[in-house]
Amino acid sequence: MKLPEHFQGGGPSVEFYDAQGFGTAGSPMDGDVAFYLAQARRTRGPILELACGTGRIAIPLARAGFEVTGLDRSPAMLAIARGKLRAEPVPGLRFVRGNMTRFSLPQRFGLVLVAFRSFQHLLTVREQRACLEHVRRHLSPKGRLIVNLFDPRLDLCVPDTAGISLMRSTIHDEATRQDVSVEVTDRRNDPLTQTFSERWRWTVTRRGRVVRRCDDVLRLRWTYRHEMRHLFELTGYRVGAEYSDFSGAPPRYAAEQIWVVTPT
Repeated sequence: MKLPEHFQGGGPSVEFYDAQGFGTAGSPMDGDVAFYLAQARRTRGPILELACGTGRIAIPLARAGFEVTGLDRSPAMLAIARGKLRAEPVPGLRFVRGNMTRFSLPQRFGLVLVAFRSFQHLLTVREQRACLEHVRRHLSPKGRLIVNLFDPRLDLCVPDTAGISLMRSTIHDEATRQDVSVEVTDRRNDPLTQTFSERWRWTVTRRGRVVRRCDDVLRLRWTYRHEMRHLFELTGYRVGAEYSDFSGAPPRYAAEQIWVVTPT
């Protein structure tokens, strides 16, 4: 049986996305919204966020006074983002459905973001190049592109995954008063294509009673720093800055890759 795709097929990966606390203290994304806001103030927008999801980043940027377009290919994620916008309208913010490898919008942007490792959902070099080329067509001459992905740990990239410790966690969703346990199983690495897949098993309980169980699959591609630098050069960018966290620390193995690039 083919499992639904993480984020794209709806279900708990979408419904409980915001409850997982991305961007909070202690998470790998700690400080990312503040980082993007500081970059937005330098470029002055308008801003395009690719793979914007539920609007976790796009909405605060728009509340700060910037014109923001959020693009995502997941109808379920966009439904949540648009629901937030209806509940609390924010001037200058719109959400559109589209694929970040082949989008066409009627304007250019001073800042384009591919946040929270979303670039890693592109599973081939061809898709990665297509995304960067489309972004370049939409950037203003002095615009900036920021891409965030994780720096791969080599011990997590080997073909034999038997010794890899996978994630188990529990999320409490205040909105629905439900607890959601997440267990990641069945990780499969392909070092040739630099991709992996994981089965995420979701168990939703209310007052201690199981109300739903379901699985989906997460697929990502890991990319090394030197590969990213080559990709940027091939697609017409100049690297302006490279960080390992959202506090501006220099590049570091097995941390984050945060690239700030401009068109050549």
